[in-house]
Amino acid sequence: AEVSTQSTGVIMIFGGCLCGKPTKPQPYYFEVHTSHEKNAGTTGPINVAVEGAIGKTDFGPIWSDLGKGSVKNFTALGSPTGLISCIELTMLTPDNWMPNKVVVQSEDNKGIHTKRYFYSNYIWMSSDPSKGVLTQEICKQGDTVYAIAVTTSTMKGADADHIWPSVIIKGTKGETETGILVNQNHDDYEKGVTDIYTFPGMKDVGQISCIQVVVRGNGDWLFDTMVVQRENQDPVTFNNADEVFVSKTGENTFCL
Repeated sequence: AEVSTQSTGVIMIFGGCLCGKPTKPQPYYFEVHTSHEKNAGTTGPINVAVEGAIGKTDFGPIWSDLGKGSVKNFTALGSPTGLISCIELTMLTPDNWMPNKVVVQSEDNKGIHTKRYFYSNYIWMSSDPSKGVLTQEICKQGDTVYAIAVTTSTMKGADADHIWPSVIIKGTKGETETGILVNQNHDDYEKGVTDIYTFPGMKDVGQISCIQVVVRGNGDWLFDTMVVQRENQDPVTFNNADEVFVSKTGENTFCL
């Protein structure tokens, strides 16, 4: 796996509009993670809108210069939306861009609201329809935190690069899908190594029964164990006893 870089930046802009009675603008804080896939970065601009319990606000083209593997921070002023439920991203450039994750937090006279986590799982975006989707709306799944610890096998060929996996966690209350299993500035999926990933903002699936590994690249990957743990609960271990390589075309489902 490639090692990515990190950069930060801040933009202050007055944006957003809610029709009706004028309201005092409030600050919104964005943490934007760009994939470290080849050519994933863009110079922008990107139009951003958020929707919440009491309305939607459009900030306009406030994001730009999002390099491959970067993490950038932006601050914008906009009309109140209440607790944020969805974010809408629109490309205003024919460049490619692949977001990985966006964290959003707003603030009003009562204080800072809970962070919202939005995961984009290997989706190319562009104003050129031959390169990607123009607009992507991502909505929150829930407020549960799951951690995943996966140990790659030591067998020959077990390690992987460019597979961009996520995990669908299934249980008695439904299912939820994590973001891409990738750690900043780290070589993931190496033989004999245990990698740990944390995903806030997931749906509570109840008692965990199965996992499904979604692979997007052309490689395959062999792990020995994958441990899934909901915050403040006991871990659930899935053993790959049959030594099944997960791949783009495989079923990749493991149950207790």
